Amino acid sequence: MKATVFHEHGGPEVLGYEEVPTPTPGPDEALVRVHATTVNRGPDAKVREDGFGIPGFRLPHVSGADGAGEIVALGEGVTGRRVGERVAIYPLMWCGTCDFCRAGASENYCRAWRMMGMHVWGAHAEYVAMPARNLLPLPDAVSYAAAATLGVSYGTAHHGLLRQVRLQPSDTVLVMAAGSGIGAAAVQIARSVGARVLATSGAPWKRERALELGVAAAFDYRDPTWPEQVRAATDGRGADVVFDNVGAETWAQSLGCLDRGGRMLCSGNTGGWEVPLDLRGLYRNMVEIRFHMQGGMADMRALIDLIAAGEIDPVIDSSVPLSEAAAAQRRLAAQEQFGKVVLVPDSIGNAIAVAADEGRGRGQRRA
Repeated sequence: MKATVFHEHGGPEVLGYEEVPTPTPGPDEALVRVHATTVNRGPDAKVREDGFGIPGFRLPHVSGADGAGEIVALGEGVTGRRVGERVAIYPLMWCGTCDFCRAGASENYCRAWRMMGMHVWGAHAEYVAMPARNLLPLPDAVSYAAAATLGVSYGTAHHGLLRQVRLQPSDTVLVMAAGSGIGAAAVQIARSVGARVLATSGAPWKRERALELGVAAAFDYRDPTWPEQVRAATDGRGADVVFDNVGAETWAQSLGCLDRGGRMLCSGNTGGWEVPLDLRGLYRNMVEIRFHMQGGMADMRALIDLIAAGEIDPVIDSSVPLSEAAAAQRRLAAQEQFGKVVLVPDSIGNAIAVAADEGRGRGQRRA
C-alpha cells in the first residue's frame, strides 16, 4: 500500500509517499481502507517534528490520528462488524483494566492510553488496522470527509464543552483561534447547544468566516485591546467559558476575560505551555480551570448523530491528495486554513471525495 512516511524528524520535507506493507488485522482487529483522514498540529506535525514526547516512539513512522473508511478484512474473534461496513475510527486505544477503565470512565481517562498515528502507525495510508471496538458505524448521511474530522478536533471540543464545563444555552463562550480545526469545532458545538459565542482570530478573513458560522462578535487577538472589547461585548461581565488551546501567547488575557465563577477550558498548547497565573485573581473570582485530552467514544457517537441530523456540518478547509501531505502540513503551519484539512488517498481519488461532499463541509447548519 501507499502511505506518507518519515524516516527522520524534521520539517514537512522529510515526508515521503512510499510503498509499505499492508497491515494484516490481528485478533479482535479490523482492516480499514481509508477514504479520508486529516492533518492535526499535535498528533501529526509535532510527531513529525520531534516525536511529541511519545514514549518508545520509533522510526520510520506513519502519522494520522483521524480516519474514516470501509472495513475490508476482519481478524480472528471479531463480532458485530462486517466487511464493507462504513466506519469512523476512534483513534485512542484503551486498556480496559486500569482503575479508570474498570470504573467506566470515558476512554480518554485510561492510564495506558495509546493513539493511532502517535504510538502506532496511523491513517495517512491506504489501509490501517485498528481494534474493531474502535470503529463506529457511519450512516449514509455522514460523509467520510466529515467523519474524518471527529477523532481529534470535534471529539475533543465536544468532550470539553459538554462534559467538562457543561456548557448551557445561557452561557457566553469565548473561543480562541476560531480558524483552527478545534476552534471551528468549538464554535459549532457551542452554537448547537444554543450558547452565545464570541471568537478571536488574527486574520480579517478568518474573523469574517467565524461570523458566518454564527459567532456574535469576532476580535483580533493581535490588537492589545481585544480583552477590553470582549468585556464590552459582555456588558462588562466577561465570558462564562473561555476555550483557549493557544496557551502562553493568550492565557493571561483569556483568564482576564472570564466572568466571576467562569470556567476556563484547555486541551492543547499550540502557542507554548508555560503560562503566568495571578492566583489572587483566580481564587477571588472563584474561577474554575479544566483540562482534558481528547474525547471519548460517546462524544464521537453524539457527533455522528448531530451530523446525520443536520445539526452540525464540520468545517472543511480543503481536500488534498494524500501524496501532497507535506503541502497540507505547510498550509497548517502557515495558519492559512480555516477548519480541517482533509487528506484523501490517491487510490480513492480526490475528485470522488469532493463529489461525495458536494454542498457539505462549509460549516453551515443545513435546513
